[in-house]
Amino acid sequence: MSDSRTQRELGLLLRNHRRRAGLTQRHLADLATVSVRAIRNLEQGKVRWPRLHTVRLLADALRLGAREREALLDAARSRPHGVHPDAVRTAPGASGPWSLPGPLIGRGTELDALTELLRPPGRRLVSVVGIGGVGKSYLAAEAVRRTAADGTGVLWIPCGEAVPSAEFTARSFPAVPLVLVLDDTEADFDGNGRLTDLMQSHPGLRILRTAPGPCGIPGEQVLRLAPLPVPDPGAEADVARLAEVPSVRLLCSHIRAIDPRFELGGADAATVAELCRRLDGLPRALQFAGGWTLVRSLRELLADVERSPFGLTAPPMTTDAPTRDPVVRLRRTLGRLSPSCASFLATVARAGGSWSIEEAALTAETSGADAAVIVFTLITYGLVRSEAAGDGEPRFSVLHHVRHLYADARREPRERGLKVGSARATATP
Repeated sequence: MSDSRTQRELGLLLRNHRRRAGLTQRHLADLATVSVRAIRNLEQGKVRWPRLHTVRLLADALRLGAREREALLDAARSRPHGVHPDAVRTAPGASGPWSLPGPLIGRGTELDALTELLRPPGRRLVSVVGIGGVGKSYLAAEAVRRTAADGTGVLWIPCGEAVPSAEFTARSFPAVPLVLVLDDTEADFDGNGRLTDLMQSHPGLRILRTAPGPCGIPGEQVLRLAPLPVPDPGAEADVARLAEVPSVRLLCSHIRAIDPRFELGGADAATVAELCRRLDGLPRALQFAGGWTLVRSLRELLADVERSPFGLTAPPMTTDAPTRDPVVRLRRTLGRLSPSCASFLATVARAGGSWSIEEAALTAETSGADAAVIVFTLITYGLVRSEAAGDGEPRFSVLHHVRHLYADARREPRERGLKVGSARATATP
């Protein structure tokens, strides 16, 4: 279906519904709280990418029945060349793949930086990288929502869907500023040549990737998304200051969504602080913890997390729960590391606690220069976090999730050996 035909069908439907209702464009504009100009442009087929939010307001004002309402929305959603109906949005309030479940807490600096990178004359290729569950998609969603408000088109490609061809973007969005979002990408596309072709074919195109790591194309701007800051040891002694820690704020917001009467304080303060530490300040894990408070106490949740930070699964009926096992995702990220980098990480993970680059170099028996390169890589992948150092030497620590995975890997061979030894002893006459 061509653009012009799609626009004519929407305009004809809207005009016919308005006339049957006996309304002028001015009357309909007043009822729907939209402008007369917006209605006129829709009816005349001048709007290339109709805003679904506007069309819904018009359908409500016209008091359309369910079938007529859906037909009007289908006409607004229709896109040429088989583009998914929810793939393109230009309205900041439109529903779509980047609808947010709540406010982004503790991400103001990163959000401002990403929004600026997507605006001309920003970067052509931006990658938001970090460990699974850190909130890459949510950050990208809010950034493109802001970008769309400025009139830039957005094409959102979720994980598992095909990347559009250079011919498609050049034909469908000629001379139109466009942000192409490749959400949750884990592999390069044809040696990254596909991304280069896309940028060359469409001068107004910017590509935003969310992925575990950079793709390595020259000119790529990497935005590293670290887990949210967690409370320092003993921070629960000052509840007012504890409540300002971003990970605590986020967890408490999810708890209050379940129980609006919840107030941070008393014994709960220490439990919440330790939950945030054990869950590494990862927004997805904190979201799950908050959801489970509907049927479980904070102490029960902490006991589970102390046994394994992977113990918290998505609560039932969670509509935006991830479909992939976090353990699998983390192992896939670890698989990207070079042997020397993986060996270094395993060594400092076993050591525990926080460490400086020089201390880690001594423990891993490598040079300070090599250790600095490795730590840079580990921070980029989100496997290691920077600790608040003040004016002293920078210090770092391995995430609990990573340490637990390495601990499990060490336990499994021993447990298998014990089982084999026990079986042999039982079988011995």
